[in-house]
Amino acid sequence: MRQYSARELREATSIRRGVTEKSPPLATDAMVMKLMVTSFVHQRWRETLRLLHTYTLFHSIVLAACSASFQVSGFVPHQRDVLIRHVSCHHLTFRPIKQRRGSLHAKQENFNEVSQANDRRGISTEKLMSAQRVMGVLSAAAWILISVTALSYHPDPKFADCTLRHNVLTMSQAFAFQLPVGYATISALSSPDSTNISSTVRRRLNLAVAVASMWLASSTAFASKFAFGYDLYTWKLKAFASGIHATNGLLALFAWRRSFDTNKMTIASCASRVIRGTIGSLWSIGPSKPCSDPDSPQLISNNNASIWGLCTAGLLWFTILPIVSPYPLATVPTILGKRLSRPASAFTFLSAVCAFCLKESAESGAEDDENQMSRLRKGLMIGSALHLLLLMLKLIGVDGGGLLLPGRGLWEVYPAMLAVPFATASSIIVHALVCFAAL
Repeated sequence: MRQYSARELREATSIRRGVTEKSPPLATDAMVMKLMVTSFVHQRWRETLRLLHTYTLFHSIVLAACSASFQVSGFVPHQRDVLIRHVSCHHLTFRPIKQRRGSLHAKQENFNEVSQANDRRGISTEKLMSAQRVMGVLSAAAWILISVTALSYHPDPKFADCTLRHNVLTMSQAFAFQLPVGYATISALSSPDSTNISSTVRRRLNLAVAVASMWLASSTAFASKFAFGYDLYTWKLKAFASGIHATNGLLALFAWRRSFDTNKMTIASCASRVIRGTIGSLWSIGPSKPCSDPDSPQLISNNNASIWGLCTAGLLWFTILPIVSPYPLATVPTILGKRLSRPASAFTFLSAVCAFCLKESAESGAEDDENQMSRLRKGLMIGSALHLLLLMLKLIGVDGGGLLLPGRGLWEVYPAMLAVPFATASSIIVHALVCFAAL
């Protein structure tokens, strides 16, 4: 026999009282039962309509985003009328600067030829940039929603009494470095004057955005695998955020593939190009012509390249560290605890690629990329400066006490950061070096 809730019993009692005053006693039970069944059916119907409306809205957004991505990505039948040379994804750094500048200009001309050929096939560069701009904004909104949901409270009972001040500082830590770096990358790819950026830098940034977006989509869809068992998101938020990040990653991947002759780039050739380019980039992190003499003009000309190469190595190391390390070492450098430290590695990887692009630009001396390199430089500088500012505030003791202010807040609410002092100090040095190189 069905058990009625207290609310249903109260409604039935109030209905029965009203009916008793106006109806015969024999008809009261039947009318009360009819009203209860009608109310139950209407309530379930309204809930079903709300769920259908939410699903339809999300489905239409994802379909529209995917349709726009496929339209601007060039997945339509093409004519085989364009032949271009195979362009290596990484130019050798041991050639003279003038020769390398000529190589960069030749690559830019090849890239422009492919872009014009794609435009003749019906693919508009402006539409692609607009789509990347829109998806970048949606990805930032998805990251903000995920961060607020995960960091607005602490699921561990040991930290259940954390104050609002602590939660605000933690959420700010999730925005300070990640949003400026993401904005700088998308801005460099989608700004109106980004057509001057070299093909190598554009392809490298698009691949970085694709990898970072897919990592964010996976960390949202399978939250418990990335957050040490915590699963704090509803299925609606998971579907929205993972769908947005995945669409952004596919769009960046299509933009990368669009820079080649799409009739000739097969899946095998794309995979081979990515592998060769990745290995070549890893071997090229160091400066092409290092010099230890501080009075040498050669050192002065390659000084920024050496610093950006060191920043690239440090940021790349702190990208891998949270993924392969256990708690509490996995919380460095983002200081976002178990809930978001591993997902935030996507932005650390994005910053490492930006630093490598700045290192390559400093070595080549290309002037056409100066505007876009300035965007990347400012994004890294602002993000690292804000990250260091929040970290210094926590160490000083604004969250209940610390090294300078009275109280035990630093030791009580940030035990993971203090448990690995060497890694924490190394992350501070790397971010400070990024700020120094960007000046």
